[in-house]
Amino acid sequence: MTTSTVHTTPSDDSDSVFERACLLIETELGGRRLPPEPRTWVDDLARTRQHKTAFITAVWNTCFPSGLVEACRVVETVYPYLGRDGLCTDAALTAAWNVLEPDAHTWPEKVQNERRRFTDDCLNRALAEANRAVTDHV
Repeated sequence: MTTSTVHTTPSDDSDSVFERACLLIETELGGRRLPPEPRTWVDDLARTRQHKTAFITAVWNTCFPSGLVEACRVVETVYPYLGRDGLCTDAALTAAWNVLEPDAHTWPEKVQNERRRFTDDCLNRALAEANRAVTDHV
């Protein structure tokens, strides 16, 4: 005996081939889709490493550290102070500022404020670039 699937609603071809195949399997075989696998601590660790690597690269390209070691130091000092949503906080900016401009306390206040705003912009751009890099690879 052969069965066939009759669609009661017209297809608008917006579904992917995969979605249509899943729908066919669900309809024909009475199956159900498997939920995504739960994330493990290893997955989180790998994602954190990817993000830190992307963040180091972005800091190197946008924040003008004196070298790669300083870029790594910036990321390591900033990382614990990032917000829950992965955005830069005041504490993160201060941590980066202390690494990038250790002698800033000797500068005039106006110069300090200008350089701090510049560092804030650079750090936010680097963080956005790192977030995009990790999101693109997920």
